[in-house]
Amino acid sequence: MMRDRIMRLIDHLTPDHRKKWAQAMRAEISCFDKDREAAIFALGCLIACCRFHLELKISPEKTWSDIMKDRFTFSTFFAGSIACLIGLTYLFVSGAPLTMIIVNGAAMFIGILLTIAVKLSVRMTSNFVTVIAVMGSLGLFGTAMFGTAIADARRWLLVGPFFVQTSLILLPLIALSFARIQNFWTTLAVLLAGSAMALQPDRAMAAMLFVAVAIVCWMRPGKWTFSAVLFCAIAFAATLFLPDRLPAVPFVDHILWTAFDINIMIGLLLWIGCIALVCPVLFVPKNERTVVHYTFAVCWFVLIAAAAMGAYPTPIVGYGASAIIGYFLSLILVQPIKQARLVDDSDCNNISETQENASLLRTQTPSFAI
Repeated sequence: MMRDRIMRLIDHLTPDHRKKWAQAMRAEISCFDKDREAAIFALGCLIACCRFHLELKISPEKTWSDIMKDRFTFSTFFAGSIACLIGLTYLFVSGAPLTMIIVNGAAMFIGILLTIAVKLSVRMTSNFVTVIAVMGSLGLFGTAMFGTAIADARRWLLVGPFFVQTSLILLPLIALSFARIQNFWTTLAVLLAGSAMALQPDRAMAAMLFVAVAIVCWMRPGKWTFSAVLFCAIAFAATLFLPDRLPAVPFVDHILWTAFDINIMIGLLLWIGCIALVCPVLFVPKNERTVVHYTFAVCWFVLIAAAAMGAYPTPIVGYGASAIIGYFLSLILVQPIKQARLVDDSDCNNISETQENASLLRTQTPSFAI
C-alpha cells in the first residue's frame, strides 16, 4: 500500500520531460523485497523529483550562465552573513561593549532589509544605476565639505547619536555603477567621489576607488574609463601627501593582528571572514566572469588590505555598521541589467553590462561611530 502511494507521488511530481525516468523508478521500487529498502530508495527518488522542479524554477531557459549569475548573488549574500556573524563572535569574545554588538547586529538586519526592499520595489535599469552613482557621489562630496571632522579628517555624518562613514556605504555602489555603465554621468560621479576622498582625506577609500576604476579601465578601455582612472590616481596620490592623524581604535583597527592575542582561533576566524568576502567571484566560471564580478571582489580586497596595513576600519568583521550596510547594498548591483542598450564608447550614452570608528576615543561628543 505504501509503495503504491509513493510511486503515485513520484509520478505526480515528475515533470513531463522526465516521465520515462519516473516509470523506471517505479519499476525499480517494485523490485525490492523489503519495505525499508524500498522506502529509502523511494526517498531518494522524491528528492530527485524536487531537484527536477528546482531546475525549472532556477533556469526556465536552461542556461548555465543564468544559474551561475544567481549563484554569485547568493554566495555573496552568504559570505557577508558569515563574516557578520564572525564579527559578532569576535566582539563578544573580546569583551567589546554591548552597544557595539547591538549596532553590528542591527546593521546586518537593516542592510538585508534595505537590499530586499530595493530589489523588490525598483526596476534595475541603466538610468537607475546612473542615479545611484550621481547621488552617491554628491553624498560623499557633501560629507567632505560639511561632515564631522575628527583629527582633521572629515569622513563622517552625524545621524542622531551615530557617526556614519558614508564612504563605506556609497563608494562601493559608485564603483559598481561605473563598472556597469560608463558614460558622462557615471564618470562625473567617479570624479566627484575621488575628489571627496582627497578632501576628507581617506587613503584606504581612495585606493579602493582607484583600483576598482583601474580594473574597469583594463577590461573596458575607453575615453571615460581612461579619464576616470587618471583622475583617481591623482586623488589617491594626493591622500598620500596629506597627514592622516587618526589613532587606532580598539575593535575597529588592527584587529586582524591583535585578535591573535585573544585566541589563535579568533584570529583565524577573522581572516576567514575577510577571505569569504572576496571569494564569491570564485563561484563563477572564469569564462562567465564580468567586470562587475572583479570590481566587487577588488573593492573589498583593497579595504581588507588597507585594514591589515594601517589604522583603517576592518570591514564587516570589525565594529562598524557602515561597511556592513554598504556590503549588502552592493548586492543590488551585482546582477545583470536587463534591457540595457550597448553602445560604443564614442557615444555619450550608456555603456552597460548586459549580462571608526571615531568612538569616544576620537571625539568628546556622546555619539557612536558606525
